Amino acid sequence: MRIAVKPDPSEPRRVVDEVERFCLERALSQDIIFRFQLSLDELLTNIISYGFEGTTEDPVITVDIRLGEADIGITIRDNGQPFNPLEDAEIPDISLAAEDRPIGGLGIHLTKSFIDTLAYERVEGFNCLTLTQPLGAAGSEESPDEH
Repeated sequence: MRIAVKPDPSEPRRVVDEVERFCLERALSQDIIFRFQLSLDELLTNIISYGFEGTTEDPVITVDIRLGEADIGITIRDNGQPFNPLEDAEIPDISLAAEDRPIGGLGIHLTKSFIDTLAYERVEGFNCLTLTQPLGAAGSEESPDEH
């Protein structure tokens, strides 16, 4: 399934709702849904807010969902500035109190800890970030209720 995303601040919520509907229709676990909800909201918000600064390209953002026998994968593609969140995002200092931390960076950090496998590549002018989660396991020993 492919979802076209407009460069509008309200879009992450719509996409998260569509992904949730997709997962529920296929009886996927609430744990998987929770992990993707958090990650997609953060990642899409970042792309929409910062990915096209200084570019003249018309924004193109898509979210593709692939359901396999053993896992589910979601790929976010955008033609914004080259940005590999796995390497380029600053690591937040989570030892500081919330009020002492600079704004930003926590969403990518949480995505890295919540999603089992993340892969980035730049293909034909597009950032492509794939999030993969096994269907039979949460990918973490913590349940989402413990976060």
